[in-house]
Amino acid sequence: MTAGPGHTVLILGAGLAGLAAAYHLRTRGYAVTVLDHRTWHDTTLLPPLSAPVDLLGCHRESRALLRALERSSAAHTDLDIPLEFQLPDGRIVPYRRVALPAPLHWVAGLLRFGGLSGRDRWTLFSHLEQVWEGARLTPSDLDSRVADDWLISIGQSRQACDEIWAPLAHWLTGNPLTTLSAAQLVHALSSVFLERAAHARLIRLNGTGHDRFLAPLTQTLQQLGTTVALQTDLPRLRFQDTDVTGVETTRDTVLHADWYLSALPHRQLMALLPERLLTRFAYFSQIGELEDVAGVTVQLTCRWQTPAPRLILRSRPPFAQLSVTPTGPDTTHVLLTAIGNPSLQELTDAELSTMSGAELRASLPDISEDAIESTAVVRHDRGALSLRPGAAALRPIQRSPIRNLLVAGAWTDTGWPANIESALVSANRCADLVCGKTA
Repeated sequence: MTAGPGHTVLILGAGLAGLAAAYHLRTRGYAVTVLDHRTWHDTTLLPPLSAPVDLLGCHRESRALLRALERSSAAHTDLDIPLEFQLPDGRIVPYRRVALPAPLHWVAGLLRFGGLSGRDRWTLFSHLEQVWEGARLTPSDLDSRVADDWLISIGQSRQACDEIWAPLAHWLTGNPLTTLSAAQLVHALSSVFLERAAHARLIRLNGTGHDRFLAPLTQTLQQLGTTVALQTDLPRLRFQDTDVTGVETTRDTVLHADWYLSALPHRQLMALLPERLLTRFAYFSQIGELEDVAGVTVQLTCRWQTPAPRLILRSRPPFAQLSVTPTGPDTTHVLLTAIGNPSLQELTDAELSTMSGAELRASLPDISEDAIESTAVVRHDRGALSLRPGAAALRPIQRSPIRNLLVAGAWTDTGWPANIESALVSANRCADLVCGKTA
């Protein structure tokens, strides 16, 4: 790697965070090399299905990167879609955002939402009003409490928790309501619903995450002269005291740079670190305490015509989320997703396919049994990052205790659940640190 002093960066991992960090650094004039290995592939964010990507208005970093990548390519037609909830009786109730200034938009949106009973709406409204007016402070112990218990404590009924808050928590954070930290739920809900009305705007991207993020990033980096190299041997970090001195790619080859950036899943990063660093720095030992939540996604290809994509949050187990995407004049892809349901992991693919077909017809009766042409099952060991009470303190910031080693990834401390937005925020923060823009 050749460039001016302080201007070379070696990135481990060619996932979303690694490619985005490489893009930000290369466009700022840095010489960047990206190394990848098959064992580093992380399917948490972009599963290997033709899965659609839904972005909210509060996902600023995701939207900014899309705009930057598409300046030189054909514009995509992205669509606004409603956020819908399916209740146990089969009714589908949309949440309609209201284009009013804060806090009026959440007041109007809450009062119009038919998914909650009148009593649940009133107790929630009263709680939020008191918090907004300063009459009630947000408890300081929220990160030590489970979201389900906290919702009950502020007056939400068991029915509301099961039918609305549980599927909403699953969608926003990837965690079951019964294990999710109350602080994480409050932060996620506040970011989407309690700030600007535009933050709750939901858009379905035209194309998969690979189509809209990974492929354009890879192509742009190639055009900018950045090397993305797939390694046969597992690269190894070399350390001296509190510095990285190089990355060994083969017995005879060591690559050197001014900065090193890990954009790996947390377990893969831990495998590259020597024991002396794990025991010396709490930063690294805490990473080892992070946990993942397993998930299952079933994609059904149907001979069925639907006019528009949909996202339906389901209160009926086992699948908490149903996503509908038209792919042709008479073809539709439907994804059923469940995270944090261990019983599903024990079922065979055939059993999951049969179950998903029955659940699909229960949610969308217009689809007949013979309309389902094929199914594909994907099991995710890392379906989501566990956001249980206390987990927030374990997520590392981008600057590590190693002087020239930075850490990026959706699982790091970004203020977001481990989603696309979190990965991109972490990548941009790393680029800023290399450029000296933040402390």
